[in-house]
Amino acid sequence: VDIAKQVGVTERTVRTRMRRLEDEGVVRGYTIREAGIGLTALVRLKVGPGTEIGTLAGEFSTWPGVESVYEISGNADLVAVVHVDDTVALRNLLDEMWLAAPGEIGSTQTELVLEQY
Repeated sequence: VDIAKQVGVTERTVRTRMRRLEDEGVVRGYTIREAGIGLTALVRLKVGPGTEIGTLAGEFSTWPGVESVYEISGNADLVAVVHVDDTVALRNLLDEMWLAAPGEIGSTQTELVLEQY
């Protein structure tokens, strides 16, 4: 209803367009967060030698709070987009990553999202 009002179309039009985007794979899911609550962070991971990157990324991508995991080029091998309640929850998630993959993570670098446009 809110989207329909904002763009000046009927609710049915919005539902039809959203369903088509879902069917075409453009929209693959939704992340529901309470407005104004929580943190979004980018966690860059450098993996150790011999680590199966796809397996590690696949595991992390199923965790609560992890929106998506990408294999990237550059100084890191993976970047995870995460949503957590606060810095304590972020620290716990990072600790869980290290514990879940002992010897497979060489280093991490975490960046907090300040604003989403």
